[in-house]
Amino acid sequence: MGSSDLNLKKSWHPATFKNQERVWKEEQKKKEEDSKIEQMRKELAEERQLQDLQRMQEDAGTKQRSNKLDWMYASPNANLNGTADNTMEDFLLGKKNVDDLLRAKQRQEIVNKLLQVLKKIDLTSLTQMQILNVIFKVKFVKILYL
Repeated sequence: MGSSDLNLKKSWHPATFKNQERVWKEEQKKKEEDSKIEQMRKELAEERQLQDLQRMQEDAGTKQRSNKLDWMYASPNANLNGTADNTMEDFLLGKKNVDDLLRAKQRQEIVNKLLQVLKKIDLTSLTQMQILNVIFKVKFVKILYL
């Protein structure tokens, strides 16, 4: 009679060539994945270090930031000045209406223009009636746009 091991013919046995090959392939996949993750970590650390150096140069005044193509590489929710803005994300998720966004932008532009005009006005040279007229216009703009 044969002395061969019947367990080697079972699909679940760990000593079969097929199972050993499967384990070896999974180990190779795991090694590749770990090496990719480590490579990505190194790249991320280098990018952060580069950004810190650029920020330090900007703070020191030796180099001015160029905003030419930075927007292309920035994260989707980041403005050029580095602060996060979730208005577009809220719009895409349906939390905000596009009309509200446009109205808010128009309001801000009008308020900025009004502030610029008020800074230019010299109140010492105006009469009391002209000052009251300016105050009335400011209140009227606030009622209309705010």
